[in-house]
Amino acid sequence: MQETNSHEQEPIKIVDVIEEDVAPRIDNNARSTLYEIPFRLSRQPSEPWAEFFVDAWNRPSEFTSMHRPGIARVEGDRIILDGTTIEEVERYHLKTLKLAVDRANELALQWGRSKEQREKALSEQQEKLRHHVKEVAKRLKFD
Repeated sequence: MQETNSHEQEPIKIVDVIEEDVAPRIDNNARSTLYEIPFRLSRQPSEPWAEFFVDAWNRPSEFTSMHRPGIARVEGDRIILDGTTIEEVERYHLKTLKLAVDRANELALQWGRSKEQREKALSEQQEKLRHHVKEVAKRLKFD
């Protein structure tokens, strides 16, 4: 169990472009030169991480005039940019991708710590309640 937790604590990284899955964007424009470009992640992220990533992509801390908000999504262990080119990734989007991954890692870590704190507080509260019920139950006389 702890191996899983330590594995889940490791920051997610972009491993590579999944070259064989790069495909023309599916839309009504047959002449479209935009593509769906998938990137493999080091592991499958949690749902909160995926949400944090998409939000960080849509509103990055740094971006160029070529930034395309709304094209990123996370599916399984992949980030997909739907509506760009590999050349744009090379020239413009790679830095933003890395920044968004770093931000998602940071926010997911904070979220995880907060969740642990909430769970610990709830557990302590439940333990206090059990102790209190036990003490009061000892004083009850039914004869």
